[in-house]
Amino acid sequence: MQKKIRCVVGMSGGVDSAVSTFLMRERGYDVIGCTFRMFDSPGSQKAIADAQQIAEFLGVKHEVVECASDFKEHVMDYFVDSYEQGLTPNPCIMCNKFLKFHYLEEVRKKYDADFLVTGHYAKIKRDEADPFSHVELHRAEDKTRDQSYFLYAVDADILRHVLFPLGEYTKPTVRKIAAQNGIHVAQKSDSQDICFIPDRDYVSFIRRYSPHGSGFESGDIVDGNGVVLGRHKGIVNYTIGQRKGLNMSGGPFFVCGIDAAENKIIVSHLENLRENIVHLRNVRFLNGEFLGDCQVQVRLCSKRTEACVQKNSEEYFVQLYSPEFGIAKGQHCVFFDDTRVIGGGAIC
Repeated sequence: MQKKIRCVVGMSGGVDSAVSTFLMRERGYDVIGCTFRMFDSPGSQKAIADAQQIAEFLGVKHEVVECASDFKEHVMDYFVDSYEQGLTPNPCIMCNKFLKFHYLEEVRKKYDADFLVTGHYAKIKRDEADPFSHVELHRAEDKTRDQSYFLYAVDADILRHVLFPLGEYTKPTVRKIAAQNGIHVAQKSDSQDICFIPDRDYVSFIRRYSPHGSGFESGDIVDGNGVVLGRHKGIVNYTIGQRKGLNMSGGPFFVCGIDAAENKIIVSHLENLRENIVHLRNVRFLNGEFLGDCQVQVRLCSKRTEACVQKNSEEYFVQLYSPEFGIAKGQHCVFFDDTRVIGGGAIC
């Protein structure tokens, strides 16, 4: 008999990874489920229990991988440090880069598996004649669920072994598959954007996590010329483009800068918040360096816009052909060629 192709599936306890596991099993793969214990909370324990129940129901091997120390360093510490430095972090990109795919790759090697699988809404395109030599990362069919933005920083060598079975599906279809096949999490709510802050109150989380850290001291709110217009309640309470909570007359004003060193919030009127040059650091490309015209996305919820990736002696930068509102240091600018992900970098 021909040996089954083996894959390791990252199982979060949610419907997306559950259906991914189901689809891989139905396609004849030898499936091993893997769930990460990244932090200790009732929600995390419930997720692990759901994943174990799904694996048992589907008849696949399952293991829990401990990675709390690395999650703390690369995701939670990074998240808090960024806000204390006046930056706007993206913990999901860091988690994918340093945690999820790294640990899945280790489990894949442990079991000598051919592929690793997640429930992300994205596509991998490969040369079927030589499937591990060259792969491309593309946007999902369901553009409302597409998660390719979060995946640009995953190591290209790891992507060569990745499968995204949900890339062709919509979320309603995924839930329907789960319900029709008796998977108990078919109607489970989607995970939150920041899994370790389920109530979305990131300021309270930072206060608990870093009780003696910076970022909570009050300071001046100033305009672009340094004129004091008011007082702020601590820089961690503010993000670029924010309007609410400034409580100043003469507006409307929007946050256009955060100076952590001077403990100042810089504000401006809306017309001054549009920029057409984006400076980048830690730039990476999935299939070789690219310079020239493409489409870029400067944050998760923004639309893609036409731009040109350029490079000088010191850095990569992007020229936007239509100025963009509220570009925030610490967020990520990702480059696309139609549906294909070219690369990206952190906004500096």
